[in-house]
Amino acid sequence: MPGPIRILIAAAFTLVASWRLGRVVIGRVRAPLSRIERELLSGVCGASLLSLLVFLCCALNIARPGVLLAAGAMAIALPIFTPGPRFVRTSYPALSSGLKAVFGIPYAVYVALYLANSLAPEMSPDGAAYHLGLVYRYFRQGGFHRFTTNFYEYLSKGLEMLYLFAFSFGGRPAAATVHCAYLLGLPLLILSYARRRGRPWVGACAAMLVFLSPVVGIDGVSAYTDVALAATGFSVFYLLEIWREYSNGEYDAALLIAVGLAAGFCFAIKFTGVVAVFYAMAVVLASRRPRALAPVLTAAALVMIPWPVKNWMWTGNPAAPFFNRLFPNPYVHVSFEKSYTRFFANYNLPEYHSLPWKLAVGGDLDGAIGPLFLLAPVALLSLRSADGRRCLAAAVFFLLLYPANIGPRFLIPALPFLALGMAFALDFRNGSRYVFAVVIAAAAILGWPRVIRHYRSAAGTWQILTMPWKPALGIVRPENYLEQRSAEYRIARMVDTRVRPGERVWSTMQVAESYEQRDILVSYQSAQGELLQDILASAAEADRQPLWNLRFTFPARQMQEIAFEQRNRTESDTWSIGEVKFFRGSSEVKPAIRQATATPFPWDAWLAVDGNPLTRWKSWEWIRPGMEWRATFGAPVILDRIELRCAHDQWAIDVHPVGLEAKLEKLDAPSYGDLRGLATQTVKAHGVDYLLTDSNNPFSTEFRRDAGAWHLTPVAQCDGASLWRID
Repeated sequence: MPGPIRILIAAAFTLVASWRLGRVVIGRVRAPLSRIERELLSGVCGASLLSLLVFLCCALNIARPGVLLAAGAMAIALPIFTPGPRFVRTSYPALSSGLKAVFGIPYAVYVALYLANSLAPEMSPDGAAYHLGLVYRYFRQGGFHRFTTNFYEYLSKGLEMLYLFAFSFGGRPAAATVHCAYLLGLPLLILSYARRRGRPWVGACAAMLVFLSPVVGIDGVSAYTDVALAATGFSVFYLLEIWREYSNGEYDAALLIAVGLAAGFCFAIKFTGVVAVFYAMAVVLASRRPRALAPVLTAAALVMIPWPVKNWMWTGNPAAPFFNRLFPNPYVHVSFEKSYTRFFANYNLPEYHSLPWKLAVGGDLDGAIGPLFLLAPVALLSLRSADGRRCLAAAVFFLLLYPANIGPRFLIPALPFLALGMAFALDFRNGSRYVFAVVIAAAAILGWPRVIRHYRSAAGTWQILTMPWKPALGIVRPENYLEQRSAEYRIARMVDTRVRPGERVWSTMQVAESYEQRDILVSYQSAQGELLQDILASAAEADRQPLWNLRFTFPARQMQEIAFEQRNRTESDTWSIGEVKFFRGSSEVKPAIRQATATPFPWDAWLAVDGNPLTRWKSWEWIRPGMEWRATFGAPVILDRIELRCAHDQWAIDVHPVGLEAKLEKLDAPSYGDLRGLATQTVKAHGVDYLLTDSNNPFSTEFRRDAGAWHLTPVAQCDGASLWRID
């Protein structure tokens, strides 16, 4: 079967299965719905149920193509055997020929552009890396297997469950095409909502502002999640607006169950989608019928709970990879969480006054929402109408968590509401349709790939570049297309061909794991990856080695345990201990350590007494009072001196023995000599066979300078990436 046909069939199978499951829910809603409302909302609600079904298959490790095929067939057949009460139909006045042309022509042109890009091989940064990388892992394994070396694994993956369903039959482009379906459906939802409100031109303008946004386009044709979150979040709003009209008791339960499924699926798509649940709760409570919360929260919980439960079972942290101080675990460092969230909250911007321009036109933030959104403040004029106020209230809710990541694509879930607010503000009845036509035409022109290149302010802005019709139609083989255009693909193939199955690679860079079958341990994606990076860096940088001797001397005494506490507080240093040495007189004592523990991060406490100068216990947090390292001996020992061999990269520490008066001397410890070979052997002892470095990483220079001293053999190079085998 030709590739494009197979891709379209796999995506269609996923979408039809979702739609049929949704008909079970929407078919019981007795509020008057138009045909387009019924079909679109069925697809959104059913997606949450199909996603949950695939999750269960993954949890049971039966997510094989045959099982998913049977599950999809059952989902399609289910409404036939469970007919519900017939919904009440409604109809709206026909759209004018002018509106059909103004909306339909650019819509059709961009549908061709978007479909061609979704059918082409996946090359998006995160899509080819972790979105589909994890889907590919589930596909190979037949479901979930405990996996704790990639923090992306802990994010909710409701949409990735649909991707897995499509991937099983149509490969990577089928997953992107499923996401593209949300992109194509979102403007229809917006238009349908405005048509229900008697303002179809408002809907057409708002729909095109969103649909033709550059960042919405590139996100929607890639295996990302933001456009799906926007469509699902808007469906929550839409269903609640219907409920406002018909909440007379007869329609409450079914409508609110549909609301709950959609709101819960927002969280399942992305943690930040939890704001949809908050919005639904706020609307229901504002109606002064708190009992109506029950069906919303019950349905939402059904879709939401599996993801935090999975995290809790795997890591002990239901909110992983966040809130690691509240839920301590050995898989994600608090320091990483803080640096990660801090970076995405500001992208290292020196100031914020230029942020609107960077978001709209494209600067340093990967993507642009489009120049017309510079006019977003006019949306405030829509406050004069009830519809405008409701849209802007929804926008506020969907912007609540935006400060956590100020990238343009994190605005996408709020764009439908902002666009509707702008359109309501421009709707002055007399002649407004001409204004709307001009706005739509401007959006269509400014959103075209070749036009974007002329006004974007950064060469690397993430956008659709062309219409790849040859790979979309299968004229060009996907492998050839990727070889020519994707360095990430070429690097992944290099690793896959040079590393044997079962061997492991530690990498300084994110790899296109959706094209990769080897086990890649990326340096920053887990506590283990960061530990191995610290070991290698300690061999190259003297400041990380335990060459600072904190000597504590005290009258000889018998001891069963010893503890040291940190009394200072600063956000510039983390506390670490490389080696702890015990003495009686001039002789070193080596007591049997029954237990070593620490607060925080007790899991690495034993590294301070393992005899390896390149391993150290680290707090992995900024120093603060209350931090402690403690060792318990197997039998009492007599000691009069303890030395903490620490690194010099922590000048702010203020360490004292607990319950022991001791004299402190700060001395220089003797050098350990060349530790490079020991570093790679220590890394190998952690199950790593190869190192992959990118050209911008200092390790590349270090390894090239003297690979022999590092006990490394160069294996291959590709696009600035170097693969090294540990001897």
